Amino acid sequence: MKHRFVFLSIAISAVILFNTGSADAQSGEREYFMKKAHWGVGAQAGLMSGMGVGVRFHPLGRFGVQLAGGAIAGEKTMASVGFEGQFDLDWRNRSRFFALVGFGYYTNGEDELTVADGTWEEGKEDPRLQSPFRAGLGLAYEWDISNTLIFTGSIVFTYFSEGTFLPLPQVGLYYMFD
Repeated sequence: MKHRFVFLSIAISAVILFNTGSADAQSGEREYFMKKAHWGVGAQAGLMSGMGVGVRFHPLGRFGVQLAGGAIAGEKTMASVGFEGQFDLDWRNRSRFFALVGFGYYTNGEDELTVADGTWEEGKEDPRLQSPFRAGLGLAYEWDISNTLIFTGSIVFTYFSEGTFLPLPQVGLYYMFD
């Protein structure tokens, strides 16, 4: 009985010491997002929260925001703009796992079509996007691929304004600076 008590005491002490040492090691890994705010500029591609040039801001703590958008001009101008709110679930050094919520607006450059001004004929298909507004919620992981570059991949459950609901991927590549 005495040997069991000694063994149990040693085991409990070892667990406590391991957890304390582990917490100290993890605090060093988590300092990147806890020391100061970080900005990033890069490219975003996705059908929920904008496509094009992106800017992100991650203040101290677990929250971050991202704004992305862009336009392509040609015969018709196509554009998008979107916003994301991010909440860090876990991180190690500069890589992180986070939840996100966001929305976006997409256009294919078609104006309002009306019979009165002659831009639309009866029976002709409307060329405008059926779902210009999108909103979604998802999970993402961010890898630091160098000292300044971050690659982000996410799966976002996206609601389209015409009623469709789809899980869609998004990717981004950002240059992070302090």
